[in-house]
Amino acid sequence: MLTMLLCGIASARSAPPESGKPWENSLGMKFAQVEGTKALFSIWETRVQDFEAFVQATHYEATKSMLSDRGDGWKQEGDNWKSPGFKQTPAHPVCGVNWDDAKAFCAWLTKQERDSGQLAANQEYRLPTDDEWSAAVALPRESGATPRERNGKNFDLYPWGKEFPPPKGAGNFADEAARRGRHADYRIVTGYEDGFEDTAPAGSFLPNKFGLYDLAGNVWEWCEDFFDGKTGNRVLRGGSYARLGPHYLESTFRLDVTPTRRRADMGFRCVLAPVTGAP
Repeated sequence: MLTMLLCGIASARSAPPESGKPWENSLGMKFAQVEGTKALFSIWETRVQDFEAFVQATHYEATKSMLSDRGDGWKQEGDNWKSPGFKQTPAHPVCGVNWDDAKAFCAWLTKQERDSGQLAANQEYRLPTDDEWSAAVALPRESGATPRERNGKNFDLYPWGKEFPPPKGAGNFADEAARRGRHADYRIVTGYEDGFEDTAPAGSFLPNKFGLYDLAGNVWEWCEDFFDGKTGNRVLRGGSYARLGPHYLESTFRLDVTPTRRRADMGFRCVLAPVTGAP
């Protein structure tokens, strides 16, 4: 059934995406242009239904060693992206996936759509670079050659603006709903109510000026880059629904994490971009 669906969509869309124009791919993922980049950004974080299509097609294994928080800290509880310890629908952002899982998804989707003729040979799905992610939240030009050097340079600037607490509808954060539930120990945004104890379906809140959703909160988003620009930990951006202080939601804040880490508040967003070095 999945193969028939993908083939049917592929036959309906034979022309590769054009730079600067909105795009919807074979999985129903929608992409929009971000000013100052050559990339089309997925308007949503990668959803459970998108990742599930990848796993069904490849039998990829991504269920081991995930950390989840059931109200007593981050531990291995036997949870995984299919069942992260709280209710998810197909439209929720996939969580509990590491950098390698995200890269494997992008590589599979690239091959799938090149083979079907939907992508050109010089186009690929990948994770956004740290610079591209900064452009997506409309940050001014940042100083520093690496994510480590750029980290936290612009205080009190959030994806929604300078206001804190966030305005209603700004995103899914550690809120009053979380504290009333099983996350009584969370450091929350006092007085803020988004209605979700854990993740929220992709696109539940207001988009930014490029039409992108959930650049603040919901799940942390893996980026391509090494945190120090060379080796070791990778970069995550955007904050999450979990127990975090305000500075974790700042647009310039980077989380540096080992690329093999799986945690229930970590996911990813894809971009569609020209292959580096391609004409």
